[in-house]
Amino acid sequence: MTTPAVSPVLPYLDIMDPAFRPDGAEVTAARAAHWCARTPIGFAVLRYDKLAELLADRRLRQGTYRILTAQGLTEGPLVEWMNSVILSVEGDDHTRLRRLVSRAFTPRAIAELRPRMIEIANELVDSFLDAGRVDFMEAFADPYPARVICELLGVPREQHDAFRGWANDLGLAFSFTVADNLERIEAALAGLHAATDELLAERRARPTGDLLSALIAAEADGSRLSTEELRTMVTALLFAGQDTTSHQIGNAIAMFLRHPEQWALLARQPELAAQAVDEVIRVAPTSPLNSRIATEDLEVDGVAIPADSHLSLFATAGNTDPAVFGADADRFDITASRRPLLTFGGGIHYCLGAHLTRVEMAEALPLLARRLGPIELDGDPTWRPATGIAGPVTLPIRFRREAP
Repeated sequence: MTTPAVSPVLPYLDIMDPAFRPDGAEVTAARAAHWCARTPIGFAVLRYDKLAELLADRRLRQGTYRILTAQGLTEGPLVEWMNSVILSVEGDDHTRLRRLVSRAFTPRAIAELRPRMIEIANELVDSFLDAGRVDFMEAFADPYPARVICELLGVPREQHDAFRGWANDLGLAFSFTVADNLERIEAALAGLHAATDELLAERRARPTGDLLSALIAAEADGSRLSTEELRTMVTALLFAGQDTTSHQIGNAIAMFLRHPEQWALLARQPELAAQAVDEVIRVAPTSPLNSRIATEDLEVDGVAIPADSHLSLFATAGNTDPAVFGADADRFDITASRRPLLTFGGGIHYCLGAHLTRVEMAEALPLLARRLGPIELDGDPTWRPATGIAGPVTLPIRFRREAP
């Protein structure tokens, strides 16, 4: 099939430049010029309507693994893991895996953890409340989702810190800095695999009521998860349930630091929690880009996209598209009613953990706003690469509780 040439007027975004930001001015300018831009590895999709359309297009397959190949990594433990997680699997295998996991990873199981989420959040706040200052990432954002997902899966308490450290290191695999951190990332993956194998052996011998036992027992149409699939699924859940949520909570606090009036409003009106969570995820998502690969030649609104092209789907740009969200699309407002978010993807690859992340944040944020009172920066934060799983590494804050 002969396809027309790609228009030479498409803007260009160097997404592999370490200084590139998915929410930067050059992205805003590119979105204003066209729905599509060129990148060093393919195309970027920048407008809400096109993103919503292409996220659900079955002619595109998930393409996160291309982050590795773009950096010259085509083999090894990390490549094997990335290619086998449910995020990357397609077709009948994806459908089977998702059906099996959904039988265990249910909204009911998550809802039953809500009281425990509140207990964990209060316990963590108690540990630093009297100090008046804290590195928020170290004291709360990192341990809170780690403890929740570990308790959901049934990881023993004494192993929580180890699993949290491995998950944090594995998060670097989704950035364009993999080559510089490969030894650290693969060491984390090896640690996760070994510890997960021990947990699986224990649960097979002595099933309990946790998610790990439910995954082992899950069956659909006569099929169960194989040992290798269980290992991959559990490591992926442990990673995603900690690292992405941790940095999303960090992004939330960073956003509220810039909007203290919204923080005070959340403290007064905790019923705004769900809207506040969605507003944070809209304007400051920890996963600003989704990746897809064209499985055939496409033409989308006059742009020729050859088969095997990589598409970077800019959730951040779509979530703040003025054509959809109005002239003040960048405004952070936890009372606003918005169109559905693009951050969690779409179609068959809609994020399995979206509900868990929303619930964890909805329990934590109003509790923090109420208990900490006004918050301010207490030093310079440090940050993850902006194009990977983005968010603070350190976030020093000070706070002053007000009398009830």
